[in-house]
Amino acid sequence: MDSIELAFAGAAEHSRMLAAGAVTSPTLTDLYLQRPGHTADDERYYTELALRLIEAADMPTRAALAARLATYAAAPRPLMLRLARDKIEVAAPVLRQSAALTKADMETIAAELGGLHAELIAALAPEQTCPPQAQGSSQDNGAQQASELCELFYAAGALERRWILLNLDYAAISPGEPALVLRRADIWHLETAALQHQTETVVRELGRALGLSREQIIRILTDDGGEPIVVAARAADLPADVLQRMLLFLNSGAGHSVDRVYELSDLFTQLSFASARRMLTIWRACDVRAHTRAPREAVPWRAAAESARRALSEVSRRSRPAKSRASRTLKA
Repeated sequence: MDSIELAFAGAAEHSRMLAAGAVTSPTLTDLYLQRPGHTADDERYYTELALRLIEAADMPTRAALAARLATYAAAPRPLMLRLARDKIEVAAPVLRQSAALTKADMETIAAELGGLHAELIAALAPEQTCPPQAQGSSQDNGAQQASELCELFYAAGALERRWILLNLDYAAISPGEPALVLRRADIWHLETAALQHQTETVVRELGRALGLSREQIIRILTDDGGEPIVVAARAADLPADVLQRMLLFLNSGAGHSVDRVYELSDLFTQLSFASARRMLTIWRACDVRAHTRAPREAVPWRAAAESARRALSEVSRRSRPAKSRASRTLKA
C-alpha cells in the first residue's frame, strides 16, 4: 500500500509541475499578454487551456498568474471569475484591478465566499459606484483622450515633452502598475540583450514588464528623441545606468550624442514614478483603442498553447496506466 501511495503522489507532483510550467511559461501566457486584444476564437482557446492548467497548479503559481492578468485589459472573463473565487492570496489582485469583473460579479463573490473576499470587496465598494453603461462610455472617452494625449506627446519637441512629463504629476490619471516587477536577474537579462543589439528580446521583455503591445514598445524604443525610453525605464524601475546603456545601444537618434544621453539621464532623475506610470496608463489605453478589433492572423502563443495541451494529454496518458496497475495490485 505504501508503494502505491508513493506512486500516486509522484504522478500528482509530476502533473502539478507540468501544469505550473505551462501556465506560467513565457511562451504561453507572456505571448498572450503581448497582444492588447484577441479574436473570440483565440480568447476561447486560451481560456479553456488556462482553466485546465490552473486546476493542477499550486497556489503560488496561480497567484503569479492572477497578478499578471489583473492589469491586462483583455483578460478572459471566465478565467478572471475563476481566479477571483480562489484563495484570497490569488484573488486579491483580480478583485482590486481587473476590469473584467462587474459590480454584480463582486457582489455575488462577496455573498458566496464571505470572509476576506467580502471584506476586500467592501473596502473597494466606494470606487465602484459608476453604472456599467456609464462606465463603458467613460472608458471609451478615456481611450480617445489617451490616444490624443499619446499623439500630442510624440509630436512635441524636447522642451514640450519635458514639460508634459513633469506636469503629469498633477494630471487626473491613475498611475498604471507594471504588469511584472523586474527582479535583478530580469534587469540583467534585459541589459545584456540591449548590449548585444538583440532588439526582439528587449521588445518582448519590456513589453511583458510594462503590459504594452509589441507595436507600442517598438515605437518607444525607436523614437529619435529618447524620452519614451526614459519614461519606460522609470515606470519599470530600471537603474539609471541601465537606461543609459539602452539609449547608447538601442536608440540611434538619442544614442549618437553623449550630451543628449546626459540630458535624458537628467530627465530620468527628475521624473517621478507617478508621472511615468501615468504615461504608462496612457500608452495602455492607446493600445486598447488601436486594437479594438484584433487582426485575424496566426499568433505565437498558439504554438505554445499546443505544446501545453500536449503536455496535459501526456499527463493523462501516463496517469491511466498507473491507476490501472494500482487497481490490479489492490485486487490481487
